[in-house]
Amino acid sequence: MNIENQKVASEILNRLDRLEKVVFGAQTRKHASVESKKSRSAGLPDHILSLRDSGFLSLPKTSGEVHERLQSKYPCEANRVAMALLRLQRRRELRKASKVVDGKKQAAYVW
Repeated sequence: MNIENQKVASEILNRLDRLEKVVFGAQTRKHASVESKKSRSAGLPDHILSLRDSGFLSLPKTSGEVHERLQSKYPCEANRVAMALLRLQRRRELRKASKVVDGKKQAAYVW
């Protein structure tokens, strides 16, 4: 490559760098999403996962039992807990099992 072609190539690369900074910002999207996850407060799934990590879900628990346990730390509706448990099971962060309560078979969650 001669000197003139090298100058043109370096100018093109500089323009591309400037355009990337304007379009995508100074930091990449991956870094921005990591920062936003750190800054958010702990939601219902985070509280359920903390119960799992503490060993509460080592035996199968129904959504009602998980709801009772969460009430002191994170008061919410029982149907929200049931849906959060289902979503965590779909993301494979919990396993689904069954449990007999009062002679009836119910869905339970375990890890």
